[in-house]
Amino acid sequence: MKIAILGAGAMGSLYASYLVSQHEVTLIDSYENKVNAINTLGITKVNHDHTKEHFTCRAVVSGTDIGIQDLLIIFVKSIHTYQAVSENAGLIGENTIVMTLQNGAGNNRDIAHFVAQKNIIVGTSTHNSVSMELDKFYHSGCGPTNVGPDLLTEESLLKTQMIADMLRRCGLEVNVIENVQKVLWQKLMVNCGINALTAVADCRIGDVKENPHLWNICQHIVNECVLVAEADGTHFEADDALAIVKKVCENDASGYSSMYQDHKNKRTTEIDKINGVIAGLGREYGIPTPYNDIIVTQVHALEHKNLSA
Repeated sequence: MKIAILGAGAMGSLYASYLVSQHEVTLIDSYENKVNAINTLGITKVNHDHTKEHFTCRAVVSGTDIGIQDLLIIFVKSIHTYQAVSENAGLIGENTIVMTLQNGAGNNRDIAHFVAQKNIIVGTSTHNSVSMELDKFYHSGCGPTNVGPDLLTEESLLKTQMIADMLRRCGLEVNVIENVQKVLWQKLMVNCGINALTAVADCRIGDVKENPHLWNICQHIVNECVLVAEADGTHFEADDALAIVKKVCENDASGYSSMYQDHKNKRTTEIDKINGVIAGLGREYGIPTPYNDIIVTQVHALEHKNLSA
């Protein structure tokens, strides 16, 4: 299968490491130095036990014509989804399947400008991966990849199951979920509860649970998410939602969130596609979200400081 992965960061490189032994995989990135490093050095995965695995993988600069692909996996930051897919629309044919495993909300709607909805798979990854060098990443946490069709039909479900089977043959744990909306909300709640706090507090994922002050804030953030999700049509028990966040904090305790990594590297974050979505929906539904509101403001303040330095 011809597979292109849009976004050669820690998560894109992680999935490439699983797929490259059985498929023709190309990593695509806008950062030319990263592309050159991958082509010259390959990619190195540092496992949780500090063992290393090396993989050879092709990489190209975003917008390069490499022909129509069978599968396009999107791992760019959600704030760049529309532009990235637009730049690489030439890779998408009538039968190309496009799968987003990104953080944030609304990526499927951005992708749908370029792809028939029946060919879009949406999902979440519970892996955690941290960039170390241009060609190296730390795989700090493992877990299932949960996927489902963006538009549920018999045809789209069969396509999703086909892709899931392919991923399983490459060593990934995959769940196919017909009604994937609840899973997407779960991932959004995890990201809301953890990512911004790790950036603001300059800490690892596990510290959110271990620090009682951070955990108190996290609980308020997640409780607001539960109320907004209910208004949007997806029900969660608050205790169940917090248990999911707690489990991620425990399983990925030594890892760093993507927003922490953006902050440390002085990059624009995805805050508006994560906690900002909760704040926006809260205003739409008339639900106060003071904890999400303030964490959005705090992260933007960090961005302003970083980008002004």
